Amino acid sequence: MPSSVSNSRWPVLNLSRSLVNYFKSKLSSFTFGSQLPSEPLNHSITKPGIISYPRPLQRHIARKYNANLEIISLIFVIGAELDIIFPIIISHVCSTWRQIALHTPAIWRRITLGPEEDMWRERIYRARACTLDIQLLPYRTAASGVRIPQDLNPYNVYWCMQIALPHIRQWRSLDICFAEYSPHLWKATLSGCTVPAPLLKELSLIYRRNDDTQEFILFSAFSPRLRRLTVDGIRLVWMPSLFGNLTFLDYTHHGFTSGHQAVHDVLSALTVTTRLHEFRILFPRRRTVRLPSRRDIVNKRVFLPHLRQLELRVDGSDIPFELAHLVSLISSPFLSSLRLVDLRRAPHSFPSLKSFFYVCALPPNLRFIYVGHSWYDPLMIRVMTHSLPQLSRIVVKRSRAPEQVLNVRQKTSRDYSSRSFRQAHGPNSHRHYQIDHLSVQYFARGSKA
Repeated sequence: MPSSVSNSRWPVLNLSRSLVNYFKSKLSSFTFGSQLPSEPLNHSITKPGIISYPRPLQRHIARKYNANLEIISLIFVIGAELDIIFPIIISHVCSTWRQIALHTPAIWRRITLGPEEDMWRERIYRARACTLDIQLLPYRTAASGVRIPQDLNPYNVYWCMQIALPHIRQWRSLDICFAEYSPHLWKATLSGCTVPAPLLKELSLIYRRNDDTQEFILFSAFSPRLRRLTVDGIRLVWMPSLFGNLTFLDYTHHGFTSGHQAVHDVLSALTVTTRLHEFRILFPRRRTVRLPSRRDIVNKRVFLPHLRQLELRVDGSDIPFELAHLVSLISSPFLSSLRLVDLRRAPHSFPSLKSFFYVCALPPNLRFIYVGHSWYDPLMIRVMTHSLPQLSRIVVKRSRAPEQVLNVRQKTSRDYSSRSFRQAHGPNSHRHYQIDHLSVQYFARGSKA
């Protein structure tokens, strides 16, 4: 437990002495013993008729002393958010810092579940009524700051969750990530999440190798404060009382469905989360486990009036059909930022790149576009600059080259460049390459038209 660190561990804690010295330098002006008067002032020197100063002076010093303690507590809270071992280190610097640490519940709120059961229970006790940030990660952080891999099988995961489940109403965030495959991990982890989480704001569930097709209903479908969700490798039941207030969604499709069925699944989720401000989407490579799929074409559109940032990610050799079809069904008239990310960082362009832009219209309010690796095509970049009137900046990242920032010129300069472009490529060339929603069917590579 943090309160019983032996002297033999001090050499380990010295590895973070630079961090302690940093905070000491920031707080060097805050002295504790010299601020309070060591002896009462001599009242005999006070002349009759003059207001006596000792008592007001003591109140002023006490207020200043308390203000200094609050500043130190705030710095401790910031440090604890950056380093989970930080509360242990500062509580063993001196007796004053230890008292501040023990009386600052917010620095103990971060709970990284692992084999040290007694330590994490003690941290939850010290957090008192403060909200908790629960983490279950494929590694644990030692006192020296080194990350140690931990074995997360269903049995260990179940007992780790028993530490945090009794305090589920205090959860502010839940971050679960599994790197290695083990059967029934989601069942062992989420089987106890049947109580409402009224204070939960952030949720992250990542397990790319999951092969469990079960759909999960979390927190009795009630978490009104949930704003940020990251999901990868799990099927969830999307309900408005749970996900209706999301403003950030990082969605990686579970991969158990494909084609039109996968598009239908994502659209069903987006119809619940219509308040999104930022949306990231990825359709990963196919899995071995497959669910029955529909064959009829999905024509239902979803309207996202608050969407401002959209990120499209690809981890294969070409743009998947599901991604192109989904984007063509999303209406986001106020979208201002678009990021096109290639996770493979290939040096050549996607074979279906032009078909993708022909099918998917870019909103005219776009101001910023990021183009990465296989999304890059010089002709499409030029067309973007002439087709989007509000566009001000394009960032291009290609293989073996630094990022290039292209600041789009003003309208007059753009019109001049457009005339030069038409003179060089013919009077009607701009019409052929105009980015718009054309009646073109997009097919994935290898599919039958």
